[in-house]
Amino acid sequence: MLRRVRIRPLAWLRSVHAKLFLLLGLVTSLLTVAVAYSITRNSRRELENYSRKLVIEAAGTVETDIVERDPGFKDPDKLDQLLDSIAGPDRSIFQIDVFKRVGKSNEVELVRSSGDEVNVEWGPEIGSYLSITKPQAELVDLNTGGRAWKVYQPIHNHKPGQPPIGLVRAYCDLERWEVVWSNNFNKTLHTLPGVLLGEFILLWLILRVLISDPIEAMVLAMQQLERGEAQARVPIKRSDELGLIAARFNEMAVQLQRAGEEREALIREIRGLNANLQDRIDAALSELQAKNAELAAMAERMALLREELSGQERLAVAGQLAATFAHEVGTPLNLVNGHLQLMDAQPDLPDRLRERLHVIHAQIQRVGDIVRRMLDLTRRPQLHREPQAFTDLLDDLQQLWTPTLTSHGITVETEVPADCRLDVDRKQMEQLFLNLMKNAVDAMPAGGTVRLAAGPAEDSTPNGPWWELRFSDSGQGIPADLLSQVFRPMFTTKPEGKGTGLGLSICREIVRNHGGDIRLDSTEGKGTCVVFTLPGAVA
Repeated sequence: MLRRVRIRPLAWLRSVHAKLFLLLGLVTSLLTVAVAYSITRNSRRELENYSRKLVIEAAGTVETDIVERDPGFKDPDKLDQLLDSIAGPDRSIFQIDVFKRVGKSNEVELVRSSGDEVNVEWGPEIGSYLSITKPQAELVDLNTGGRAWKVYQPIHNHKPGQPPIGLVRAYCDLERWEVVWSNNFNKTLHTLPGVLLGEFILLWLILRVLISDPIEAMVLAMQQLERGEAQARVPIKRSDELGLIAARFNEMAVQLQRAGEEREALIREIRGLNANLQDRIDAALSELQAKNAELAAMAERMALLREELSGQERLAVAGQLAATFAHEVGTPLNLVNGHLQLMDAQPDLPDRLRERLHVIHAQIQRVGDIVRRMLDLTRRPQLHREPQAFTDLLDDLQQLWTPTLTSHGITVETEVPADCRLDVDRKQMEQLFLNLMKNAVDAMPAGGTVRLAAGPAEDSTPNGPWWELRFSDSGQGIPADLLSQVFRPMFTTKPEGKGTGLGLSICREIVRNHGGDIRLDSTEGKGTCVVFTLPGAVA
């Protein structure tokens, strides 16, 4: 049984689980708050639209009733009953004023009001509303400090071509609707913390089950294997990328165990041979005894060398696997962190938030691709070459490395012909240029300039065009005595803990897989230029 590794708080903050939890927690909380804000805002808009529709319908009801029952305004009492049934101080439609047309002009006079007719405000300008073709609504401020919809509705008779016979003015108080909206808003504010807390807990559990627990199990199995426990295995409960890593680790552990058993069997066999030889030596001449003793010493040294070689192989495999994993995963996570820093530095949410979130999502997907590539290190990668414009590739790369370059004060200058088309594997090209850019950033801690130029190579032919690319920086440069070693795996000129020594080695492998060549020119204190060739696409 594998015992669970306890992660301390400070160590957890440096873990992948913590980074993904904080990142996804921030994104989900922002989305949740945005959705809640949108819902409450739409709710208020819907209430205003509903109250506007309500007062328009009330005005239309009054118009219809007047036209059908009393178009001459001869029965004010009946009109009072109608207004009292629709409007009142305790209702949303708190006041309706009815005006009739005076003569053939646009002058009107008040007929009836559901409120206090003494306090009804009206004047000659109201007659201008007789010319409107449909109800007109507007928001007005009341003396009580609230707001209300004010609607003007001309009263048309049934005779075509005749002018309006009057005008209806209706008021709808928004105070009670504001109370309804305020209650909904308060409920949303009280519910939102619980929703966010539930999202954080669910996100924590998901990341714990999907990422932290499998990684802890693999770390524990590695520790047991380092202590010499050959039976150490990682329980495989899933078929995703982490499951594949666990399966490959178990295969490696089985191979190491089998190698150890073969070594022990060989040692026992050699010891048996030594015992037999010793019996023969005892019965032989003194010269044979000396030769047998020398043979036994050689056999013992052979066993020691085999054991040492086996241990070095285990350390080399584990070291290369860990170094490759750290190197590859570090690049996209640094890019994700750069985008988050840009978002955090802005005073409010930018218009390009969705674009940056897409970039973050793409980088998280890239982590999965890197893990799969790590599993393919034992075999030669299959290239998926296809013609593509180099300028399009640069546009995508700009989105990936712009946040990092901005935070380090680095500018990029490009000189690429518009007709530059390459016949390459796009994913490997992204890895090639990201590795080169990471080395350039590390070489320019105080900022600087990166220049990228492309031109036809000298060995281009009509059947197979080639392009020469020059990637240069204005950084610290590399000492001349170290230039011959920069492409060796695990060799680095960076301070301890800063690099893995795999970047340029991977770049050389990518270029050679495409049939090209790569070299490095550098002057200490002036900068470094990486020159390499890639196949062009046939027009």
